[in-house]
Amino acid sequence: MSLLRFLPNPMVWILFLLAAGILITRDLRRQSRIKIGWYFLIIGTAVLFLLSINPVSDFLVYYLESQYKPPSVEVLSRADIIVILNGGVSPSGGFRKNPEPSGATYSRVFNGVETFKQSKAKALVMSGANGINGSEGDIEVMKNLAVALGIQADKIIVESMSRHTLEHAIELAKIFPPENGMRIGIVTSALHIPRAVQAFRKKYPKDSIIPVPVGYTYYPHRYGIDSLIPSTYVLSQSSYAIHELIGMVLYSLWYN
Repeated sequence: MSLLRFLPNPMVWILFLLAAGILITRDLRRQSRIKIGWYFLIIGTAVLFLLSINPVSDFLVYYLESQYKPPSVEVLSRADIIVILNGGVSPSGGFRKNPEPSGATYSRVFNGVETFKQSKAKALVMSGANGINGSEGDIEVMKNLAVALGIQADKIIVESMSRHTLEHAIELAKIFPPENGMRIGIVTSALHIPRAVQAFRKKYPKDSIIPVPVGYTYYPHRYGIDSLIPSTYVLSQSSYAIHELIGMVLYSLWYN
């Protein structure tokens, strides 16, 4: 599992291609190896460039974020519980005195609280492993934020064992067995929602899952010459999208 965590990261593949190309072309005496090395370098550079420009990034992000729309209030009213998936916490240390929710986690908790208030759900679940840094773990930070946003502490259930998306579903199924027939609202980032739904449907019936995408990042651009200038922000968005797509493929292949 530790190795599989790196497979969905496109930067790992890009660096592998570039490093392999450099190593192969070092032997100047073998023309055939030089040619292969150049192929590696060209492919690695091309992938890095494509993932760093807006048209490619927008296509990948749109593909993922367009798969599920926010549910209506009527649909939310059928949910028995609302589950917010952990998106990471910035630990205490350095200039940060206390751990803080990451941008993704803040978006998920803020919108998840609003979703919970709109629904008739009986409980709000925080799902994800606790951190090891700082005086508070990830889930405690999420819970405290939800309380600050107006949710009573006794309505919040903490699931602090899951370390990744698939385990969110596995661990939740131990608390709320699928045979109980509960309807579950899954709150997570719009880029992440397709893989999260895929994971939960491996444990729960399809009609018991209510996807609640939040934190949309897609924005329609008017493309010009500047859209072909590589950007580190665009690369990060593309990398996130590729990570999700490869993760979905891995789930399909190895976790049936």
